[in-house]
This record gives sequence, structure tokens and C-alpha cells, in this order.
Amino acid sequence: MIGLELLESSEGFVAYALVFILAAIPWIEILLVIPVGIAIDLNPLAVAVLAAVGNLATVYLLIFAHDSLHSFWQKLRLNGNGKRPEGRKKRAMHTWDSYGLPGLAMLAPVVTGTHLAALIALGLGSRRYSVALWLTLSILIWTAVVTAASYYGIESLKWLFG
Repeated sequence: MIGLELLESSEGFVAYALVFILAAIPWIEILLVIPVGIAIDLNPLAVAVLAAVGNLATVYLLIFAHDSLHSFWQKLRLNGNGKRPEGRKKRAMHTWDSYGLPGLAMLAPVVTGTHLAALIALGLGSRRYSVALWLTLSILIWTAVVTAASYYGIESLKWLFG
């Protein structure tokens, strides 16, 4: 990928800025940026923080933009009595909010990407706060895991191959 190649050839402030920017781009995100950043000897803690914040920034942007558009769309779809449809759809959304969002959020970095997961969850009717909370937790957990695995994996390779 061009962005990752650019990161590999960068130094100093530019390299750290690229970590932030590349982590914010859908499908590049933290799973690719963190290992590359650590492999080129950037500070692992700085890489982790910048990657997490970059990824979260665009996920939050999507969540808040989607909410505005969704609110407008819902106003157009309200029943004639001014209330939302009840019944089966309400029960299905309750089930999704109870069980589906945490699973989607935790698997998002490896299955769909965090940006697409946010759009899926919001499109299925999850609350903005819930989507932001679960995706934040997921991104932070995955950032810690990927950072630790990358750091210790690369250090082990350096030790083995001197």
C-alpha cells in the first residue's frame, strides 16, 4: 500500500503524523499501521496513542454525521401519528442493542474495519452513544494487543537474527 510505504520511508514528526493519518483511513487502520510504525523503530507508546486517536477521530466523525442524516431521514419516515413503528422492529432492535453491537465492535478491526462496523451498527438502529462506546473499547483493546504483539514479536526477531 502506498501509504504504508510512505510511512516506512518517513522519519521524525512526519512519520508520527502519518501514523495518525493512516490509522484514520478505512481499511488501513490500526492493524496495519501499528506493526509498520513499530517495525521502523518509532516509539511504540506514541504509535499506539496516535493510531488509536486517529482511528477514533474518523469513527466518531462517521457516528456523528450519520446521526444527523439518520435523524432527518427518520423524520420523513414517521408514521402519520408522529410515532415510530412499534412491534417486531422494536423487539429486533432491542435484541441487536443487547447482544449484536458488542460482538460486531470487538470483531470489527479484523472482520469489517471499524468505520464500516460503525455504519452497519447505526444503520441497524443502534444508538450513537452505544456505537461510540463499544467501538472505543474495541479500538483501545485491539490497539493494546496489536502494539504488544508487534513490539514483542519484532524484539524477538531482532534477538533471534541479531
